[in-house]
Amino acid sequence: MDNKTLLKSLCVLGMVFFLVFSLLPLFIPQADAAFASVTITDARPTELHPGDTKEVTVTVKNNGGRDAKDIRLAFQGTDNLSVIGPTVAQINTLISWQSKEVVITVHVKEEAQNGIYSLPVACSWRDFYLDPAKGYVTTNKTKEQLGISFNVIGVGVLNIGDITTDPADIKPGDDNVKLTVDIENSGEAAAKDVEAKLLCNAEFKPAWSGTDRSYIGRLNSGDSKEATFYVDVSDNIESNTYTIPMRIRYKDTRGGEYEAMRSVEILVEPKPEFEIVSYYTAPETISAGDKAVKLHVKVRNTGSEKAESASVRITGEADVPFDYEVKSDSVGNLKVGEEREAILEFDVKKKASPKVYPQGIEIRCTGDRDLGDDKVYLFDEQIQLEVSSSSSRGFSVPGFGFLISLIALFVVFVLFSRRKRKGV
Repeated sequence: MDNKTLLKSLCVLGMVFFLVFSLLPLFIPQADAAFASVTITDARPTELHPGDTKEVTVTVKNNGGRDAKDIRLAFQGTDNLSVIGPTVAQINTLISWQSKEVVITVHVKEEAQNGIYSLPVACSWRDFYLDPAKGYVTTNKTKEQLGISFNVIGVGVLNIGDITTDPADIKPGDDNVKLTVDIENSGEAAAKDVEAKLLCNAEFKPAWSGTDRSYIGRLNSGDSKEATFYVDVSDNIESNTYTIPMRIRYKDTRGGEYEAMRSVEILVEPKPEFEIVSYYTAPETISAGDKAVKLHVKVRNTGSEKAESASVRITGEADVPFDYEVKSDSVGNLKVGEEREAILEFDVKKKASPKVYPQGIEIRCTGDRDLGDDKVYLFDEQIQLEVSSSSSRGFSVPGFGFLISLIALFVVFVLFSRRKRKGV
C-alpha cells in the first residue's frame, strides 16, 4: 500500500471516530435528565349513581425514570362528590414503572345531575436516585394536580302522588272500593317494568284475584302514571285512618332491579251497623191458621255512628206461609250501642206445613246528619220461625179446653171416692 492510500484510509477512519464520539452524548441519557412521574392510571368503579356511597380502588403509578418516595395523595371534594373517611393516602416509595393501589370512599350527592364529574387530587413526591458522584440523592418535593373522572348516571326514584277513592267516603263493609294511586318518577333516569302491589291485610282484601297488583310499564324521568286497585273493606273495621304498605318493583334501562316500599293512607269513615239481639213470637208456639201473631224483634246499633230513622221491615220470601198485616215498624234514632224493639204482625196460613221457615229481616236507616252523613244504609238479616203441628197445642175448638178440665176433675173425684170407701 502506498503512502497516498494509507493517508486516505487514516483520514476516513478519523472522520468516522469523530462522528461517533460527537454524537454519543445524544444517545446516552444524562443523570439529571431522568425524573419520577407519579400519576393515576385507573379507578374502579367510575360509574356511580346519585346518592351512592362506594369504595373506589385507585391505581397510582410511577411513569418516570427515577424512583419516587414520600408520595402523598390528597383527595379533594366538590359540590357533587365528596370523600368519606380519610382524604389523604400516603405511599412510601414507588419504584420506576411500579404501581400501587389505594382505596377511598366516594359519596355522590343525592341531587347530582347526570354527567361527568372530576374529583381533584393534589399529589406530591420526591425523586430518589443514585448519582455516581454524590451517592443516593433525594430531590425537592414535586407537586402535581391530578384527578379522577366519574360518570354519574341517575336512577329512577319512584314515589306516590295523589290518591283517590271511589266511593270518596269509604265505610266499613264497602266492597270493590277503587283506589287510584299516582306513581311518580322523581329520579334522573327512566324506570321500566314498573309494577306496584298493595300488601293487603285483614282490614283490606283484594276484591278479586289480582286486584292488589297494577302493572305500569315504563316511567321516564318526571313522568307519572296511575296504578288502580280494588279492595273489599272489612265489616268490623273501626273508623280511622289506615296505612296500607305498597311495594314497587322496577328496573333501570340496563336491567338492574330495584324495590321501593311506599304506603297508601285511607280514611275509613264511621257508619251505623245493626244486628238482631233477640226475637220471639206471641204466642210463643205458632201453628197453621193462627191469626194476629206478634213478632218482636230487638235490634242494636253496633256501628261507629248514630243511626237515624231506623226501621225494621219484613222481606218477601217465596216459601214462607205468613201473611203480614204489619210488615215494618220504626225504631227511631239509635245511638251507638243502643237497642230498640220492633213489633210486627202476621197470620199463619191454614195450609202451612209444620217446620222451620227462614224469614228475612231488613233494617234500614240513614247516617248521622249532624256529621253530614245522609246516606241510606240497608242491613239484611235472617231469623227462624217454626210452625208447630196443631196437636202440639191441642184442638182449637172453642170450649174444648174447659171440657178437658171437667173430665179431669171427674176422674179425680171418682178416685177420691173409691179411696174413701176402702177406708171405711
